[in-house]
Amino acid sequence: MRASLPNLSWMHRTVEWNPNLLAIHSQINATHFVIPDLSRVYSEIDKQDFIHAIPISQRIQTISACNHDEKSLNELSIQANKVLVVGGHDKNSCQQKEKGLNKVQNNETTKTRLCCSLTALEATEILHQRNDTHFDIWGVTNPNHENSISRVEEKIAAGMTAFITQPLLSSHALDILESYPKDNATFIAGIAMPASNKSLQFWLQLLEQPELETDALFKSHMAYFQSPYFTSMAWIQREIQILEAHATIDGIHFMPMKNTKDLLDLLKK
Repeated sequence: MRASLPNLSWMHRTVEWNPNLLAIHSQINATHFVIPDLSRVYSEIDKQDFIHAIPISQRIQTISACNHDEKSLNELSIQANKVLVVGGHDKNSCQQKEKGLNKVQNNETTKTRLCCSLTALEATEILHQRNDTHFDIWGVTNPNHENSISRVEEKIAAGMTAFITQPLLSSHALDILESYPKDNATFIAGIAMPASNKSLQFWLQLLEQPELETDALFKSHMAYFQSPYFTSMAWIQREIQILEAHATIDGIHFMPMKNTKDLLDLLKK
């Protein structure tokens, strides 16, 4: 039996792109596809495949602020009608820059930034000043973290008009999501699509929140995937139903990674 479709009346059904989607993207009922800005994962060939496969109206181009200075960001080719500005997780290219910035922040006597990389807020302001601003500027937020409310307010003030969230994996994430200022922004809730306990653990590492290991909700997720009778699709559908019932959102962002089977079962045209 085919899986029940998520709410198709939502304004946005976005999917995080990976090369495994190239062969099946035309079968997926998505409004947009988001290509991450990860040079260690996505080659230039992967990026060109994405551009050739997905119409510009359905592309969301991620920009990792820590990979840029003002000059490179002004010269960057925007090949989408939406950009997703993130701080950056490409550790190979950003690690040294982040170390330099931390030294500046921890040393009140240092007046000059030790690196030229940008923050997400700075990148947003620079993009707004470009002469070819034909694109919407989106951002990301992590509702598993309480300080994300003030960060969202700062990003809206800088010019971001929509946000894709990290997966809601903590006991307080729904309450934080509901506390975001929604009058001036669109919110698309992120859904992880783990196929195993191991892939759920990956999200714990990606979020860099080790305290989630003791969170009651996250522990229940881990217990679910340890059951001999679990199915990944049932877990994903349950998460969608919770969002439909309890959250004020404008859409869902699907993060399948290697789990393209469940993605296709959920969003097949």
